[in-house]
Amino acid sequence: MLTGIISDIHEDIIRLEAALKLFEEQNVDDIICLGDIVGYSVPFYGYLSTRDANRCVELIRKNCSVVVMGNHDLFATKRLPSKCADFNFPMDWYQRSFAERKKLSKGKIYLYEDHELPALLDDENLTWLSELPEYVIKSYPTHNVMISHYATPDITGCSSTEVKYFEQILNHLEFMTTKNCIYGFSGNDHIPGMKIFSDGTVKNYDFEKVILGKQPCWVTGPTVSMGTVANGVMIYDSVCRKLETFALNSPIHTVPSSI
Repeated sequence: MLTGIISDIHEDIIRLEAALKLFEEQNVDDIICLGDIVGYSVPFYGYLSTRDANRCVELIRKNCSVVVMGNHDLFATKRLPSKCADFNFPMDWYQRSFAERKKLSKGKIYLYEDHELPALLDDENLTWLSELPEYVIKSYPTHNVMISHYATPDITGCSSTEVKYFEQILNHLEFMTTKNCIYGFSGNDHIPGMKIFSDGTVKNYDFEKVILGKQPCWVTGPTVSMGTVANGVMIYDSVCRKLETFALNSPIHTVPSSI
């Protein structure tokens, strides 16, 4: 079974349509989305005039068998994560002023209003987005895969701490094991290719193919959106357990020097 994997769309309808076309050409059997369908940050993206959160949500709803919640989706729907590393959200978080939230967060979590535009979702799409799960167990005939935007204890990616070292992923690997999952697929970090955490090591890969082994592993992959790093998608062959990244070859956006 071939599964197309997309993540971090950030309202980029042009690149999303390109990704779906690539999946059609590769004859995938189904498609999953790892979150952050919305979230246009002015400094970091270069498609202001074409961004379309509603159309992106509609295409994801139509084409994806599995969709999970990302941190930007949480913000757009004013929903709190079940857990966010060592930060505890007050229940009235979104009722507090930006200044108060910035002071309280102490840089531990992402804040958005100072650089991110409202998604402008209609009521139907907003409701659908707000009801997305934080993770899903994707079952194949011989094994299970955990689908999430990021990794436990920050499974939605709200924390500003990036997972860089193998020791940081131990909690997530343990969580995967309790759910009978050998692999975990995530996004969030906008990797130009993919990064695989397994058997005590962390390895970076370009846009290429890798056969996943018998050891549990966590994979974080590329963004669909045209941003400051190379973008792309992944395709997973569940029969031979091959994971391959495909570049979308969009121009690289340069952050304005005034930022």
